[in-house]
Amino acid sequence: MKKIFLLSSLVAMLFAFGSCTNYLNVDEYFADTFREDSIFANKYNITRYYNGAVNLLPTEGRLWEYGSTPGITGSDEAVSVGRWNGGFLDVQYSGTFLTTNQITASSMSGWTWDFNVWDPCYKIVRKCNVLLSNISAVPDMNSIEKMQFRSEVRFLRAYAYYWILRNQGPVILLGDEVLSSNEGSDYYSHYRSTMDECVEYICNEFTEAAEYMPEERSQNEIYAPTKGVALSLAARLRLTDASPLYNGGDAARRYFSNFKRSSDGEFYVSQSYDERKWAVAAAAAKKVIDMGRYELYTVAADDNTAQLPANVPSAPYPDGAGGIDPYRSYSEQFTGEAVVMTNKELIWGTTNGVNGSNSHIFPLTLGGSNAISVPQRMVDMYYMADGRDIHEASAEYPYNNRPYDNTCIVQADKVLSKNYTLKGGTYAAYDNREPRFYANIGFSNRLWTMSSTTVSGKHDVQVGYYRGANNGPQLSTNNVYCMTGYTAVKYVHPTDALSGENARTIQKTLPLIRYAEILLSYAEALNHLTRDWEIDGIHVSRDTEEIKKYFNRVRYRAGLPGLTDDQLASVETLDKVIQRERAIELFHEGHRFYDIRRWGIVDELEKEPLTGLNVNLGEWSGFYQPCIIQHSAIRERVWKDKMILLPISLNEVRKAPTIDQNPGWEK
Repeated sequence: MKKIFLLSSLVAMLFAFGSCTNYLNVDEYFADTFREDSIFANKYNITRYYNGAVNLLPTEGRLWEYGSTPGITGSDEAVSVGRWNGGFLDVQYSGTFLTTNQITASSMSGWTWDFNVWDPCYKIVRKCNVLLSNISAVPDMNSIEKMQFRSEVRFLRAYAYYWILRNQGPVILLGDEVLSSNEGSDYYSHYRSTMDECVEYICNEFTEAAEYMPEERSQNEIYAPTKGVALSLAARLRLTDASPLYNGGDAARRYFSNFKRSSDGEFYVSQSYDERKWAVAAAAAKKVIDMGRYELYTVAADDNTAQLPANVPSAPYPDGAGGIDPYRSYSEQFTGEAVVMTNKELIWGTTNGVNGSNSHIFPLTLGGSNAISVPQRMVDMYYMADGRDIHEASAEYPYNNRPYDNTCIVQADKVLSKNYTLKGGTYAAYDNREPRFYANIGFSNRLWTMSSTTVSGKHDVQVGYYRGANNGPQLSTNNVYCMTGYTAVKYVHPTDALSGENARTIQKTLPLIRYAEILLSYAEALNHLTRDWEIDGIHVSRDTEEIKKYFNRVRYRAGLPGLTDDQLASVETLDKVIQRERAIELFHEGHRFYDIRRWGIVDELEKEPLTGLNVNLGEWSGFYQPCIIQHSAIRERVWKDKMILLPISLNEVRKAPTIDQNPGWEK
């Protein structure tokens, strides 16, 4: 499969005399059998060898099925049926394999998916070390080209380590060592480094690589890593390392108190709290902010834009929500409507994986499978239009979810934005909600426009998920249906259609890093500081005005009021606000699986039963009353402490006996 991990302008230049229009296609690479003494003969050879390393990267964008990580179904962000026969292939949602305890150290893969990123990523590390060992010997590269290429290789090596660290914890840091591939087990007797050592090394590599990476890319290489990408990945890792799971919190002691290096008894994960980690994380995020290159994506308001609630500042954005359409400003970067080249919020993205995601959430009768559903817990996180919780709704924007009959409905169509109309007759609990609710969540009676198809009955359809509805469970022949009454519509464009004459879908970009993440990470890190710090010349502290300034940009873009004094009053209160904001803002972008682990709350969440609507009942005979999800994939869901990290493959552990297995997994 082709990797959409683009090469730098340097690599494009190296290809200039060859297939320069084809340089994004990493099918052009040397196999592992290529003689290493020929790698440095010329630009062409070294480029193709580099491409061979890129080609080994795990799949970045497959958050739904066939992924290299548990993705969205590995947490409470979404639930799936696990696996099902699609007629000509076996569809497997890898995250559900983890949550139903089907993963072991000797069985951690399936058809076209594999959680064992350890092996391919170490092959990348080796290739990068081979390249770094003798770049200076390439005769037709000048000194500037060699310097830039070295930065690209260091970034790739750090990214390979990053992949392992995020999924399987502490890595074996090899430095620039080039290991032979045909030695006995004693030769590979290396021990894993501690979490702190790994983060320090990887982040330093990202930061130093960033120095000679370009700040922007041409249109032909828009998805290539840049200086901002390298610094953002460092900021993400710094925030992870500062979080309770890895920074001496209760979670660190619960999961890792016996996780020690066998060589010297050193804790792999720190059991002592260090506030400086939060300061370093804040400074790392501020470095990205201070680049001055990024800003949140916005679309100007028009006649269809819903009026802002009275408690939302009407000053022009970013000082308020005035002048923008919050629904379109948020949604269009995911639907494919936004132009990637001019979207200053997108720090790094990929088209790999996301463009097949619609098949999992589209209705059964309209070309999809309804195989991905959203639990009630996630639905209820979304605020009312004026920023209030559903349980504290105002009289102006009420939350009505009683009674469960046809008197509790939206009385008439409501135009909320150019591309969104809330249809009359819809259950009233879905009225008066914030714009991101409508951009992300699909519910019964939602209008699916699917305007690209001209076939009657295939466009402008109001879809229902209750028994007897046009996409209810009674239509399923293989136990695949919308099991909660909610689906995810974040990546659905108004023209997207999967069936009917002229049906087509718009190409989407999955954001691997968005500027909104950086702003929320900065606010989170500042929140945990108790004194002033200076890190790399950047001063950081728990300055509430600074927190409001950057956090509120995310809120105002969503058409919501900013932080209140009560929310800022304590670290604990603001932490909960930030955690909720990340769940909403970064919904289905691959963050929550890691977030709920680093915060140390995953076990609490997993102990609470997942609920949804009662899809086995009719619309007005009990459907809207939440209940525990009854699908077998949810009944079999369990939580075990070992799931805090993925295992290291038993093959890898046995290949190098000095590798300490992750806690709870077989050795």
